[in-house]
Amino acid sequence: MRSLIVGILFLLIFESCGNQTVDPRSIEGKLVTKITSTCGESSRCTIRLRDVTEFAWDRVYVFKYNAGRSEIERVIGAPFPAYVEFKRSMIFLNGRTVVYSEKEPTDIERPIKNEVIFDIPYRDVYRSYSSESEFEVQRKQFQGDIYYELKLIETGPAID
Repeated sequence: MRSLIVGILFLLIFESCGNQTVDPRSIEGKLVTKITSTCGESSRCTIRLRDVTEFAWDRVYVFKYNAGRSEIERVIGAPFPAYVEFKRSMIFLNGRTVVYSEKEPTDIERPIKNEVIFDIPYRDVYRSYSSESEFEVQRKQFQGDIYYELKLIETGPAID
């Protein structure tokens, strides 16, 4: 009986990992809504992150799932108590103060449904962008799910 319960729990956890999706209330979710309304079915368009935020910020740091707490804190120059291991983080600063942060779901094997993927080089774990940054959006599909790749348009400087 015990092994049956353990097996069922394992299946539930395994199943939930493959069905992750972006929270529509999150900044990432609002980005997806903005992309969908701006781009429609087009595979490419441009967008600004500041168009979906309702707070003052001048810099955002976007971290991959494999960034550790100490690295995040070193990069942003502040404590980050909201850190969760193996989550993508989006951290907004105004001056040197963290004004908003999100932890995004991750599947290390493939993009999740409606994931927004920033153009972070493979060897790096983060990129930083100003509030003036504009991005080219590419709508992509993987195993039937849609995800979006954002690449910085050089009119808005990246801050690394």
